[in-house]
Amino acid sequence: MLKSVLFLAGLTVAIALIAPSLLQNAGNNNSAAVARTDRKPQGSADHGGVMRLDSDRSGHYRTSIEVNGRGIDALVDTGATTVALRYEDARAMGLIFPGDKFDVQVRTANGMAKAKRVELRSVRLGTITIRDVEGLVMDQGLLGTNLLGMSFLKRLSRYEVQRGQLVLER
Repeated sequence: MLKSVLFLAGLTVAIALIAPSLLQNAGNNNSAAVARTDRKPQGSADHGGVMRLDSDRSGHYRTSIEVNGRGIDALVDTGATTVALRYEDARAMGLIFPGDKFDVQVRTANGMAKAKRVELRSVRLGTITIRDVEGLVMDQGLLGTNLLGMSFLKRLSRYEVQRGQLVLER
């Protein structure tokens, strides 16, 4: 368990180190647990609502999300600069292929690792959908769970813990 926590902490630091280049790259491209929802989505643009997530026994907020229309499990991580995906899930989604280069150096608690930058067409949490989200795919076997990081969370109107629940609103 401690090894997993150290790995996630290291990954968070590494992602924070590469955030400036991710943001610059996005500007150059001109790219645009238990959950309850309070509104329904409409149309194909970003849409919102309010989501309330209960924490698990360890105090983490785990939930199901959709990335490019495919369901995966994720940990909401305000310390992660981007959405970070497990290699295995990204491969199943068709985001990476054999021979792809993992050219982003990431420092983790277990040492240096490699990642690949990706642009996610959409990330959906309940009724909240954000389009064109920056992400990283971690090299095979390095990430135990997908991370719903700040490249998604910063585009919300708000997120806060309220009476033991994580409240996310767009």
